[in-house]
Amino acid sequence: MQVETDVVLLAPEEEPVPEHALHQRLVDLLWAGLAARFAERDDVAVHARLAWFPDREDTGIRLDPDVLIAFGRPPAPRSSWRAWDEDGVAPTVIVEVWSEHDTDAEYRRRLGRARRYGVEEVVVVDPFSPGGVRVEHLVADPADPAAWRTAAVSVHPDRPVALPRLGIGMAGGPKLVVTDPQGAWLDTPAAVIAARAEAARADAEAARADTEAARADTEAARADTEAARAERLAARLRTAGLDPDA
Repeated sequence: MQVETDVVLLAPEEEPVPEHALHQRLVDLLWAGLAARFAERDDVAVHARLAWFPDREDTGIRLDPDVLIAFGRPPAPRSSWRAWDEDGVAPTVIVEVWSEHDTDAEYRRRLGRARRYGVEEVVVVDPFSPGGVRVEHLVADPADPAAWRTAAVSVHPDRPVALPRLGIGMAGGPKLVVTDPQGAWLDTPAAVIAARAEAARADAEAARADTEAARADTEAARADTEAARAERLAARLRTAGLDPDA
């Protein structure tokens, strides 16, 4: 159990299943690429494996998207996505990489909850689909506030799914290929992706260090204020003929 601010955040409803190596690698690469893509934006937050608590009044509700992209929120180190600390903003787009252990019914249940709490688009990547990778783009169905509709599907590298909101395309087939205006960043050498991931981590660490430095400055200022207050009190006592050190 984790306590943050004045709200108790509950553990997941189910024990997590160990990630398949392919699932883990794809989540890491997608997060790294998206973080790099939006690195110059101060109004887009990108996170991987971040617990999302949509309801302050019921923190037993917890969603765990593989990758979340939230427009209108600043990039910052977070231990969880708490809607009440994010001006009520839900992740705008989530990317879900299927696990070999999950069933279609289980994913539909999760995606239904994401829709209910404000997600507008979902990208589902199934690396275990027969015949290769399958990419499906889901958008909120305007005719049904609880449903999704399939905007596009790709199972072939020559027929990618366009994702205008993210400014990228994703294609299925023998492997997942992700492209943006600068080229195919998921199809580049692993060292390039690793460098982007490391840069994103460095940015997160720098932001965390800045936060700690600001906290230290605040504590130092508070200590100075307390010292000044104590000195004023001592001066008053001396004026009154009393020894403050007695």
